Amino acid sequence: MQIISHVLREIKEPVSVPLSTLGYRDFAANPDWYHNLISFTSLQFMQKRNSIICGMTSFDTDMMYEFSCTDKKFRCMNYAGVSEKFEIKIHRSLHVMKNGSVIGATACLHREDQRKEGHGGRIFKLDIESGHYEFLGIPVEHDYIQTITVDEERGLIYGFTYPVFNFFVFDMNTKKNRRVDYMGSIPHIVTLDDNGCFWATWNNRDHNIFRYNPDTDKIDFYRHPFPHTKESCGLMYPGAGPIDGMVKGKDGFLYVGEAYGNLVRLDPKSGKVEDLGKPLPRETRIPALELGPDGRIYGIAGFLGKCHLFSFDTEKESFDVLCHIKDSSSGEPLFIGHDMAITSDGTIYVGETDTAHRAGRLWECRPEKLK
Repeated sequence: MQIISHVLREIKEPVSVPLSTLGYRDFAANPDWYHNLISFTSLQFMQKRNSIICGMTSFDTDMMYEFSCTDKKFRCMNYAGVSEKFEIKIHRSLHVMKNGSVIGATACLHREDQRKEGHGGRIFKLDIESGHYEFLGIPVEHDYIQTITVDEERGLIYGFTYPVFNFFVFDMNTKKNRRVDYMGSIPHIVTLDDNGCFWATWNNRDHNIFRYNPDTDKIDFYRHPFPHTKESCGLMYPGAGPIDGMVKGKDGFLYVGEAYGNLVRLDPKSGKVEDLGKPLPRETRIPALELGPDGRIYGIAGFLGKCHLFSFDTEKESFDVLCHIKDSSSGEPLFIGHDMAITSDGTIYVGETDTAHRAGRLWECRPEKLK
């Protein structure tokens, strides 16, 4: 596989301490980090434009870009022109609508002592051609949005807030919440089952499974967790639940990557879960999963420079580790993968996060036949 890392910005001064020990004020006070210490945290493929919509972490709020898969150039979508200062991240919160518009939501990284200074994460609709942003609302005042899942058929947006882990259901037509529920647990990303139901986790001790049915407006609280919940919780960030990645397979099952690094099959009819194993037995994290054009499930497995692409055959129940993600020219590895998108020709793009020695990059992974 040919792998190219695309550079948008670069820092001059590496961060010499763990990123988790720094806060918003630290990054905002350093001009180099403020403008250039970016991560690619949300990716969506836009087929009509043959491009990747990139939601990023950028402390100067310039965090929305389009990357052309044809000419390999970035186009700034000028979010900084409409932002407020604490909106510095699109965490896992992008969705391309059937009409070509983009739905997104904003996340934050400031500490609790500044919580009341921020208005709260906003849901927006972007016209990708004109660059116009329409703001639909703030689901929870003062809290920002870590992840959204869009149900176009019902006009609903599901999401979780941070730092308080609230689950919300937002109606795009009325621009109001249908409901907000404190869950005490939070997923990285969620998808819907064939009936439009939303699955995630609740309770900050047990992180058990719940299902929300939009047709009855009812939450079913299950009393069982995912197989490796104890090993998974807190690996993404303090308090986070076990769900790292999630995708719906062609067979109707939901496939969940736990932060422990194992893949799980969830049966939406019963809520039962089955551990399918780890593509990388010694590594943690499966931050992103996507359904490929060949019906296989593709994902990122591994952490801290040991990130690999893998595929999973749902019929044979077998893993195939495709490659260690490192630049074909320089040999430099992807540090931490955060999201991925698959184009029509099978090229896989991976977003990189939480780098300290350099800025995060957009990684293009091309199968041999496409070279």
